[in-house]
Amino acid sequence: MPAPATYTVSAAFFENLVWAAAEEGLEVARWQADLAGPHRDDERLPLSAFNELWLALLAQSGDPLIGLKLGARFRLGRYGLVEFFLLNARTVQQAMEQAVTYWRLVIDEEKVVRLGQSGDALRLLIEPRIRHPAAAYEMDLCYVLRMMSLLLGRPVAEMGLTLGLGHAQPAGTTLDDYRTRLGCEVQFDEDCYWLELPAGLARQELPGSHPLLVQTLATQADLQLKLLEREPAVAARVSQLIELGANDVDAVAAKLGLSSRSLQRRLKEEGTNFGALRDDAQRRRAEQLLGEPRVALKEVAFFLGYEERGLAQACQRWFGASPGALRAKLLAG
Repeated sequence: MPAPATYTVSAAFFENLVWAAAEEGLEVARWQADLAGPHRDDERLPLSAFNELWLALLAQSGDPLIGLKLGARFRLGRYGLVEFFLLNARTVQQAMEQAVTYWRLVIDEEKVVRLGQSGDALRLLIEPRIRHPAAAYEMDLCYVLRMMSLLLGRPVAEMGLTLGLGHAQPAGTTLDDYRTRLGCEVQFDEDCYWLELPAGLARQELPGSHPLLVQTLATQADLQLKLLEREPAVAARVSQLIELGANDVDAVAAKLGLSSRSLQRRLKEEGTNFGALRDDAQRRRAEQLLGEPRVALKEVAFFLGYEERGLAQACQRWFGASPGALRAKLLAG
């Protein structure tokens, strides 16, 4: 089978989002009709359709907590091999390792998922390369916490977990809104998304462990991953060219041997657009420059193509802080 032309999401995951939205009272008849009929466990849908659905849900809802509400309605047990690996792992840490290995079977996109340490604690880190709405990440992490509760057979509030969110706290919400709905401590404005587990919890053995069956089905899962292999994403190549100074869509398209229209179409298929990639590259470059105290704020603005006022507005939008305040935070460690 040839490599897929676009990034994809599992039909089961997409269908679960549609179901949760309908339960929340949102209008999803169009997507329910598209999903009518039986689906194979490994069927895939374009990632662009997932993004389109999210934009429609956000436009309808206007609720800053919609991601948490949809995550609370998500049906567990709908993700085939991925959930099987989690439920049959030997320890909580092994379950996290399996999630890192096989997450792309649920949603195949440009992001890094890895495990790291924070002192003695274990962290599951999610580093997006293409940004979805903040509510989408909140929904995913709400689902992860519910899966943790299912794995261990006890409430999230008893586990000592901490959640880091890579976006600003939505207007009109409080920390208690998040603590109450998620059952754990929450930190906003983090560099990426993460879930932190105490060392003792990470080592805990799981009651449903079945190592031999996990080993047997890993072969099938590895084959499914191979079907998702592709040439480097156009979005990743565009990001590299932007960071090298090609900020105009026509110039970038020419370097890739594409027309501007074809480039924009390819980016849409991958769930993004040129403006979003340019903005994300500018954000990363701004953070890098502001972390260097020898570069004056006026020079940072110049390097990024802004007047100083424009830089201040951009930093407020990206980081929820002025350039000076962000620099102080970065230099403080």
